[in-house]
Amino acid sequence: MTGQPFHRRSRVAVLLLVIVLGMMLGIGQVMAQDEAPLVVNIAVAPSTLDPGWGCTSESIGFIQNFYVRLTQYAVEDLGDGLYQTNPTLPMDLYFATSVDISEDGTVYTFTLPEGYTFPSGTPVDAAAVKYSIDRTLTMDGCGAYFVLGGVYDPYLIQQVDALDATTVQFTLARPEPNFLEALAQPAASIVDPSVVEANGGIAAGEPNEYMTGHVAGSGPFLLSEYEANNRAVLTANPDFFGDAPGSSQIIVNWINADETLLLQARNAEANVTMYLNPQSVASLQGNDAVRIVVSSTTNSQRLSLPNGKAPWDSVKFREAITHAIPYEALLENVAYGYGEIYYGPFSPAFPEYNAELSQPRTFDMELAQQLIAESGVATPVDVELVIAEGNSDQQQIATILQGVWRELGINLTIRVLSSADFTDAVEGHTAQSSIRLDGTGIYDAGYFLGFDMLCGISFNVSEVCIPEADALLEQARVETDDAARQALYDQISELWIANSPFVPLYAVDATTVLSADMTTFLWSHYMDFRRWAK
Repeated sequence: MTGQPFHRRSRVAVLLLVIVLGMMLGIGQVMAQDEAPLVVNIAVAPSTLDPGWGCTSESIGFIQNFYVRLTQYAVEDLGDGLYQTNPTLPMDLYFATSVDISEDGTVYTFTLPEGYTFPSGTPVDAAAVKYSIDRTLTMDGCGAYFVLGGVYDPYLIQQVDALDATTVQFTLARPEPNFLEALAQPAASIVDPSVVEANGGIAAGEPNEYMTGHVAGSGPFLLSEYEANNRAVLTANPDFFGDAPGSSQIIVNWINADETLLLQARNAEANVTMYLNPQSVASLQGNDAVRIVVSSTTNSQRLSLPNGKAPWDSVKFREAITHAIPYEALLENVAYGYGEIYYGPFSPAFPEYNAELSQPRTFDMELAQQLIAESGVATPVDVELVIAEGNSDQQQIATILQGVWRELGINLTIRVLSSADFTDAVEGHTAQSSIRLDGTGIYDAGYFLGFDMLCGISFNVSEVCIPEADALLEQARVETDDAARQALYDQISELWIANSPFVPLYAVDATTVLSADMTTFLWSHYMDFRRWAK
């Protein structure tokens, strides 16, 4: 296949973008660079700038703007200068010019363009692609999971070969329908080998400290300034191989005070505001100075209950907690209606979501008390809950739970951590419980459950282990018949729900606040700055 989009199995569209605005600017696509800097305010900062190590959406979303990948998501034109990436559409090529897929679906051969270099002068070629993928797999962090599509036994990617300067070949252990999508993840970014090797190289199972705060890419933007947790300045890369981005300079401010984010959004001091508290977003409706973009996602606010840690090692106690949460009040008073309540392994955005099986748990304190008594867990019991700094909605949720659970004899201590420390505590399995925004870049149930449910996987931060469900997942991931695959996922859902492994508090609609002078905006489940302009 050469220069063509690539079809995966048919799926129900899962992205809905609703525009709530006071003033829309009726324009077409604008890619001419704006001379004035574009100001972007974001509540939560990245914990690393390394594409091979990043885990959180805040990290990998920011990272992707400095690198290119072989493939990318298709972009849908919504009109009025608004665009969205749509994972249900066929994948597009990005840096690659063509790809040939073997008849058995296990060998992918990509052709690359000639003549492009990193800022260091090192060629962006097949050797750089091989180095980048091998590096990510050797580091064996979150990036490895993304690139492997969650397939570890055996490793999905058996070998990467640079056949010549413009030809790179991947050999897979088995066919994988989502492999082109896996290569679109920021973890598959092409890094400059000369920069990495000059600054620590590759260490198995460990991050590269230099890359935590530096970039080594050839993407649409260069990193001109960077102060962790505070500010970054991005400048359009004059040697970028593709169309020039819509803004020549972007200033990113990480501001964890919601009142400051709101004030600057209201006064148009920021052109784009992300992760603003839903209450603050709701307060801007009808304001002619802003536009509000609302997008459905696979993300959910989740209460993680690591099943291997007391008191969550009791199924009955976990079930009790699922009935000790005022879901409707959270949706109304914290999410301000930007979301949906459900209970099950899949949020409503997933094609495999079954509404009949995923009915919300009831808020019933009497039932919760009865289940705690049946669990045999002695109360009062002390529980520590960690949340990330800058997440005001999670702070509200934690405070509400603290008050409600006190009636059950659960003494909840809330600990607020920096983005990096929060990631370390949760991904390192040292947190007794946590609230985090969780979802997936690949809209596929098998990929999602591969890090969210499989026994013994380090990314499974809730430490869920349902061996029967794991066996069904192995079948579902290779099942090609839609009805049979859905039946397998329904069985998994039933087993998961009976196990009460953690609590999806509500599915989250992403909200982005734009100043009214924004002419072009692309919403992506990762923040892609290329089509942001005013």
